[in-house]
Amino acid sequence: MIAAEVTGDIKVNAVDPGWVSTDMGGPSAPRTPKQAAESIVWLATIGSEGPNGGFFFDGRQVAW
Repeated sequence: MIAAEVTGDIKVNAVDPGWVSTDMGGPSAPRTPKQAAESIVWLATIGSEGPNGGFFFDGRQVAW
């Protein structure tokens, strides 16, 4: 809803980082923090041509 209301060069997206090996995820988690951060950094730096209102995992859009 927010993505539809925001105007200008502001993007509103969500990222699933996956199960990450952190204090919260535990040592058995298969993903490193670096792997989890890649989609977040990609969306944060995508520019005006990027997606808006999407949900992403590993740089790919996932259906809500």
